[in-house]
Amino acid sequence: MDKLGQFLEHKKLLFGIAYRMTGSVVDAEDIVQETFLRWERSSAEKVRSPKAFLSTIATRLSLDNLRKSKRKRETYIGPWLPEPMSPTPQEEFLGADEDTLDLAFLHLLEKLNPIERAVFLLRESFSLGYPIIAEAVGKSPENCRQILKRAKTALKSDRRRYLADAEMRRTHLRNFLLATTKGDPSHLIPFFREEIVIWSDGGGKVNAARIPIVGKDRVATFLHRVRKNRLRKKLRFYFSYVNGAESLIGYSGERPVYFQNFIIEPEGIWRIYIVLNPDKLSSFSDKNKLIREGALVPIESFLLFPNPQTSGFQKWMTPVVKLVRWVFW
Repeated sequence: MDKLGQFLEHKKLLFGIAYRMTGSVVDAEDIVQETFLRWERSSAEKVRSPKAFLSTIATRLSLDNLRKSKRKRETYIGPWLPEPMSPTPQEEFLGADEDTLDLAFLHLLEKLNPIERAVFLLRESFSLGYPIIAEAVGKSPENCRQILKRAKTALKSDRRRYLADAEMRRTHLRNFLLATTKGDPSHLIPFFREEIVIWSDGGGKVNAARIPIVGKDRVATFLHRVRKNRLRKKLRFYFSYVNGAESLIGYSGERPVYFQNFIIEPEGIWRIYIVLNPDKLSSFSDKNKLIREGALVPIESFLLFPNPQTSGFQKWMTPVVKLVRWVFW
């Protein structure tokens, strides 16, 4: 296999490392491109394992990126959330592998320093050996084992353990969305877990909550106000799977302006992530293309057909869909 073929074989891995490390689609794509350029300049005779070599380059570039962006994140206005990835069609999501990382996990990784984050991800998410990890972060294998242990301890208390199955999550979200139309925040409370938290990222460019919203009552009241504001702005909403979780994407005309991501467990909604910073919504910019691919589903269609296996009925149910849109949105 030539060098281009070897790179393409590991491209998905490289993007996975870079995205999980930086929390940015744009930065991850730049890192993959730079990794390719360095791979092209390398001497094939000196590379014993293309996977190890490419992973090392991508990890080191990601570490450099995190160090450079440290001050930017320290001065970031309000909570900093990862940039959402491009939406996934419902049918593809149902067959997605378990390695998909949601925004809750990526946000949690912010508790780790760059080296801890790299060691944790390379070992836990990609199952790379300690010799490769040690080379990538410039530490000894034994030191990497200790770093991994510290990282696991730091994350242990906040990591999710029980995720509801896909059908349960879709049904729960559908019923929750219908409850939001009743105009009474108290109707939302039964859908939340006790530990419900909302995080909002406006980046100082759009009005957003600058502290987490915690607790059932506060979250219900907050979402009630948000919905009334969205109705005033006449946004058009779509359902999708983003970063492996159920999401809503709001458009003002053709421009994405609102993203809401739900982490749903058997007991109810556990986390809600809202991204309003326009710099982080570029993955949703080509609305028509995403609709054609089946990655965006009009919210009215989702309320009628939460199970994607029934989506074929939408063609002859257009009048009903329009009626639901008029009643609820």
